[in-house]
Amino acid sequence: MATLRDEGFTLMEVLLALGLFVVVMGSLPSVILSNSHANAFARRVTTAVGMAQDEIEVIRAMRYVDVVDGADNPTDPTDATVYTRTWTVSDGPTDSTRVVAVVVSWTDQTPSQVEIDAIIGS
Repeated sequence: MATLRDEGFTLMEVLLALGLFVVVMGSLPSVILSNSHANAFARRVTTAVGMAQDEIEVIRAMRYVDVVDGADNPTDPTDATVYTRTWTVSDGPTDSTRVVAVVVSWTDQTPSQVEIDAIIGS
């Protein structure tokens, strides 16, 4: 003969499982939203680092005496974010070197920037 327990779940078990399901599913949208913001920020940082590295390579390809400070405003074609890229040139650790600092900044929700420094030689 079957007992009452063998015939299914009790009302209390069903309500507890349903309540737990609601709590877990209720927190899911905030996790997805924060993950989306983190991914967008990481993509912008990666783009900014690439832009800084590109400018350092352009400067390294220049004649040593032609390297001077400068700035421009490249745009990311994937999301139309406008970046501000500035580079400054200062004396290096030796007479035949210079330090180039490239700063790329942008604003989404807050102002952000990355900086890459390089030493170039004559």
